[in-house]
Amino acid sequence: MDLNRRQFLRTAGSTVAGVAAAHALTACGGSSGEGSAPGTLTFTVWGSDAEMAAFNTLARAFEKQNSGTKVKVERLPFDQLRSALDARLQSGQGPDLFRVTYNDIGLYSSQGVLHDLGATVGGESSAFNDAMWAAVQYDGKPYGVPHHTDTSAVLYNKKHFAKAGIKDVPATPDEAWTWEEFIDVAERLKAAGLGAAPFGVNWQQAGAFRWLNWLWQAGGKALGPDGTSVTLDSPQAREALAFTKSFYDKGLMPKNIMIKTNNSPDLVFPSQKISMAFVGDFLLPDLMSRVKAFEFGATYLPKGAGGAAADLGGNAVVVNAESKDTDTAAAFAKFLVTPENMQLFCEQTTVLPTRKDLAGQQLGYAVRPDLMPVYQQQATTMPPDLVKLVTLPGFSGVNDALVQQLETYFTGGQAADQTISALTQAVQKALSA
Repeated sequence: MDLNRRQFLRTAGSTVAGVAAAHALTACGGSSGEGSAPGTLTFTVWGSDAEMAAFNTLARAFEKQNSGTKVKVERLPFDQLRSALDARLQSGQGPDLFRVTYNDIGLYSSQGVLHDLGATVGGESSAFNDAMWAAVQYDGKPYGVPHHTDTSAVLYNKKHFAKAGIKDVPATPDEAWTWEEFIDVAERLKAAGLGAAPFGVNWQQAGAFRWLNWLWQAGGKALGPDGTSVTLDSPQAREALAFTKSFYDKGLMPKNIMIKTNNSPDLVFPSQKISMAFVGDFLLPDLMSRVKAFEFGATYLPKGAGGAAADLGGNAVVVNAESKDTDTAAAFAKFLVTPENMQLFCEQTTVLPTRKDLAGQQLGYAVRPDLMPVYQQQATTMPPDLVKLVTLPGFSGVNDALVQQLETYFTGGQAADQTISALTQAVQKALSA
């Protein structure tokens, strides 16, 4: 059975597989997709049924516009794709194109196995959200197309809010709760005796990098303006650590939704044991099938003294440097991110567009179209320098450090200075990877 991305984040104890992938990649000999019929491109992806249907619809449309070309969309489970893909790339049997998370694209581009798409989409950089365009860059060149993105927002139980007398919910990004206002809402929910705790944050396991949202919201950063110096050791970082630790200390977030746990807020939210859940938009279809006893709405992530900051999610499409037909493969990658094709994919699969000309539009989403504008607007708050950090080739080591160090700081009594020192070392290592 195909694992979706949420299930992978639950079951992945760390991103060791991603680190192994980087070491496994070597210069590939031969041509990709050996055994494929002439004129056939192989496009390797993971995906839900809705995503596969959308990919196949677009593949058939490309074939109609390019006589003699066939696109074979190959589906692999997400948790197996990297290991299978890396083995095939190493042996020269890789696909012509493949899907990759933004967090992993640096692993591949830094190893020289991706085709430079500068000649294909380089002139269209202004068409994409700045953060998304930055996500596909390596050494100043685009090694992928930013196919779509996703991010987190706060889902809330309308029944619980009514019982706690909470009537004012932010309806625009400018109205987003401040940190202090968010805590006030949480404490009102706790006082009303609703569920086990007021909220859960989605920073478990491979999603530990989402803690960085709070660092940026506090006005802190991990990298200096030069992009090569580490600036984690700051008052803002200590403030972000203390504030997020208070979630557990004050009983506002269940301790069984910790960094290392296999729990995630989207799993707990349907049971009403928490009243608010930090959840990515791509999980809405799954939640709609499981939430039966109450209605829920969506609002924006809290903002700190440094303003709003959201996490980077979503996927790019890349071309194998050893493809037998890099020109046609690159053309298909570009085809996927035209306005009409990106809109089709996003609407059918409940993810967000990366194009500026779609960002402000009200798309016809198949699931919870009433909530998707919140996610669309939240996605515009992804800081470009945060995107740069999480797309470093060695970022998987940073995420592993966040899992270990945040868990120890939150519940193990580790000092903030020791936590910051360990995280600084992990970022320094990632920069040199």
